[in-house]
Amino acid sequence: MNNLSWRAIRAFILVADAGSFTAAARDNGYSKANLSQLVTELETALGIQLLYRTTRQLRLTEIGEGYYCRCKQAMQQLDSAAEWACESKGGVEGKIRINAVGGVIGEDLIAPLVIDFQQANPGVRVHLDFSSTRVNLIEDQYDLVIRMGALTDSSLIVRKLHSIKTCYVASPSFLQKHGPIAKPADLASVPLISGSVDQWLLTRDKSQQVVQVDNSTKLVSGRVMHRAALTGLGVTRLADIYVQADINSGRLVEILPGWSESTELSMVCPPLRHQLARVRNLMQWLKEGFSERYSQTLQMGPIG
Repeated sequence: MNNLSWRAIRAFILVADAGSFTAAARDNGYSKANLSQLVTELETALGIQLLYRTTRQLRLTEIGEGYYCRCKQAMQQLDSAAEWACESKGGVEGKIRINAVGGVIGEDLIAPLVIDFQQANPGVRVHLDFSSTRVNLIEDQYDLVIRMGALTDSSLIVRKLHSIKTCYVASPSFLQKHGPIAKPADLASVPLISGSVDQWLLTRDKSQQVVQVDNSTKLVSGRVMHRAALTGLGVTRLADIYVQADINSGRLVEILPGWSESTELSMVCPPLRHQLARVRNLMQWLKEGFSERYSQTLQMGPIG
């Protein structure tokens, strides 16, 4: 395949990603006319229409969608191969894009470890974000994602970081006012503080109880939920990293301890990115440093 064909394929991918020739040209330093010409030449060479073009919108044809997915994966493999070859010259350098859970886990534990890693490896440029949306590791081109919960894609490289216990807590003043909570059903009659979910699934051995929390006070921030629980606003459900120090000091009381759950916190990486030394080194760095920081925060409580 000649150089023009590779340029044309890259142009097609840029346009498909951006959703228009105008946006692709603006975001990538091309002229709109040049991108249009390259995509047209690609369609002519293939004898296939890849894009539906109108004055108001642009979208992929059915064949174009399949061709786009295959070409994007192939280009990512080529880019990874080039990066791997450059790394073989020695030294750890290049960009690492990370998407992680936020709150205390992301900001107080993961971020300091990532900063320390970059200081130890000045040739590395880290892009770290805490967006809560689920990302597609292939399409969004993240090198590493740090997530809680079950992971279903068996094609990805997964490394466990920690098991995190979920606690149900309330302040002593709240329990004095509303009475003891002995079973999950008791939660239906007291004020609750929840995050982004509309129900809690409580598990004990093989038993499960669902508690609807759609009428609760919704505070989509673990730190804010923690503060609200301390003031006596209601019962909340949080990871132990937020509340264990307060449970130890008596500022919060763990209720329904037999119904607490453990959730896996994992590092997830596409196989192609795991081949890069800088990504593997960062994963090992996080693995070695995370548990100690987690234990310290359990004892002392979150920062701020």
